[in-house]
Amino acid sequence: MAGGPLSLCDQVRVSGDFVIACDAGYTACAQLGLRPDLVVGDFDSYGGPVDPSLPVSRMPAEKDDTDTLAGLKLGLARGYRDFVMVAAFGGRLDHTIANLQALVFLCENGARGTILSNDNQAWAVRNGSIEIERMDGWHLSVFAADGPCEGVTLEHVAYPLRDAVLTPSFPIGVSNEFCGEAARISVKRGTLLIVASKERLQNPAG
Repeated sequence: MAGGPLSLCDQVRVSGDFVIACDAGYTACAQLGLRPDLVVGDFDSYGGPVDPSLPVSRMPAEKDDTDTLAGLKLGLARGYRDFVMVAAFGGRLDHTIANLQALVFLCENGARGTILSNDNQAWAVRNGSIEIERMDGWHLSVFAADGPCEGVTLEHVAYPLRDAVLTPSFPIGVSNEFCGEAARISVKRGTLLIVASKERLQNPAG
């Protein structure tokens, strides 16, 4: 649980084997009805009380890792390899980008992550494939996360690709659409960042 705006994830329903509250993510846990198993952070964005029965890992304010990345590293150290990040979008743009990069970090460490919010979701895949179940009313976009991504194949989407090369400087994978029950995305070499975004209805008066 990260510390992004709660209004962007108040419709998310999650449960977990091990819940890590990262700083202001402690508040998000309370809103979503989750009891954290671990609270971590420098507590610059949450200054309220923490249940004294909960274990706390306090971080220095001056550090290399964001609170969310520190939480992910603690989860990895405990053997977890499948992560769901909530309240990780919105708010400060730099933290949003950092959380997207954290998905790549998980891939590089043999794990997989998902970011969930009301209107956007994100995943990453490295030297492999992933299937995203059909999401009606959502766009699906694919980006090269680290250098040229080779052998990119997009299946069961409106605009398929086969054995293509994606680069960070040309966003050719933006705004695809689901076809069939699930989109299949694969890459032979490199890391792809995948984002699903809910369609926004146009304002007739605008």
